Amino acid sequence: MKKPIICFPLLVSLLAATNAFSASQNMIRISAGWFTMGSDNRATDQKPSHRVYLNTFEIGKYEVTNQEYYEFWKATGTHAPENFSTVHGVGLWPDRALEYPLHPVVGVSWYDATAYTKWAGGRLPTEAEWEKAAAGPTDRLWPWGNALKAYANVWNGSDGYDDMVAPVGHYPKGKSYYGAMDMAGNVWEWTADWYSDVYYTYTSNKNPKGPEIGSWRVIRGGSWIDNINRCSTTFRLQLYPISRVSFVGFRLAQSVDSVE
Repeated sequence: MKKPIICFPLLVSLLAATNAFSASQNMIRISAGWFTMGSDNRATDQKPSHRVYLNTFEIGKYEVTNQEYYEFWKATGTHAPENFSTVHGVGLWPDRALEYPLHPVVGVSWYDATAYTKWAGGRLPTEAEWEKAAAGPTDRLWPWGNALKAYANVWNGSDGYDDMVAPVGHYPKGKSYYGAMDMAGNVWEWTADWYSDVYYTYTSNKNPKGPEIGSWRVIRGGSWIDNINRCSTTFRLQLYPISRVSFVGFRLAQSVDSVE
């Protein structure tokens, strides 16, 4: 698909529209309670399925956008995202923050993402929080349900943004039970947790925060380069925390309960 051309009046309106996607205005509150994490019918590192209790928390309705990250980068002068070719709707930084203000920021490491969340007054979601926000209390295979639908930006999905990143919130039918957008496809999302393929065999059933040590951090949700089956709510993948790639971004989370 050809890269969209943005004229100046449209660019101005898009930059103004970023206010509608500010993290502070678009946090979804997810009440304390139990949900089922993992799956007994899928990959080994998703087994066994188990019940998990989470305190109340908030999670971003959208992935952090280029424009939001641009404000952080301007304010701190640090943690500039990696530069990429313009072929996949990414491009050079900071140019892409102006050309694609509502695209999710990519090319950021786990450390970059963590720095942004602290600057914004939050944190990265734990793996368990991410999965509850995506699957809901009804254990959906995809955020929208259990039926295979073209409600996400995935590889070869005929979804309007084949082989490139899409703006956040572009697939409203793909929203999760709680209303979080793009939790399947578009970009993988960093979580706070270290990765272990056997973690589910010994994890805590209350507010789990992942292994104490590790080599990789967990990423979740799949991306524009992935088949829809890798974009399920339980699918787990790992990545070195220093990695900066064109298909990984993140979203903000915040604790609510005072005990945290």
